Amino acid sequence: MAKRQPISKKLRFEVFKRDSFTCQYCGLKAPDVILEVDHIKPVKEGGTNDLLNLITSCYICNRGKGARELSDKTVVEKQRKQIEELNIRRQQLEMMLEWRNGLLDLKSDSINAVHNYITKKTGYELNDTGLNNITNLIDKFGVANVFEAIDIGVDKYYKNDAETFNIMMNKLGGILILKNKPPHIQQIAYIKGICRNKFDYYDARKTSIMLNNFYKDGGNLDELQELLVNDEFRNWASFRYFMEG
Repeated sequence: MAKRQPISKKLRFEVFKRDSFTCQYCGLKAPDVILEVDHIKPVKEGGTNDLLNLITSCYICNRGKGARELSDKTVVEKQRKQIEELNIRRQQLEMMLEWRNGLLDLKSDSINAVHNYITKKTGYELNDTGLNNITNLIDKFGVANVFEAIDIGVDKYYKNDAETFNIMMNKLGGILILKNKPPHIQQIAYIKGICRNKFDYYDARKTSIMLNNFYKDGGNLDELQELLVNDEFRNWASFRYFMEG
């Protein structure tokens, strides 16, 4: 006679879950009845604790069944359904892994494309720190926005040397953040950049306050930008006098 092995709590739960917590003999469900795990092929006849040989039974049906087996048709149908469900799970897992691997490949391709673009635009290659920064920017803002930020950064900061290359790389995050802000905020930032480049001295905080107030009061940022580009202000003091006058 085969020796009965205890059924683990985890395996019991898997059987109950598979059978929807329903006795497969009488159809009663928990909590109306106490459920137990029964062997389709009795242990005394060589039945094992394999999931395919286990079935949900209520207390009464299990006590009244003795060592009799379910009908062959019931056994085959139960096992067929179990195998189908396991196969569906396996296929879905394979599809999920394939999809995830595809995403990883796409991400790797995106990082390589951005790296190659930076090298093409500047002649410099990224170290591990630079690649990690680019990876984080792609994750946060998307590869298309990163490409645009590189164009802006190269045009604005890069002067064909290592120092300005590093400056440009450090500015990419700020460029991307600014790109997601309203157009007038972007233009105010651009005008501040003009002031910074044109004047020997300028107060960044005060300039931000003046420009924001200027916009809120209905000022035309395009006209103000044109005045700056055309050197209408000798220094930051004259610019401030104009803004506060």
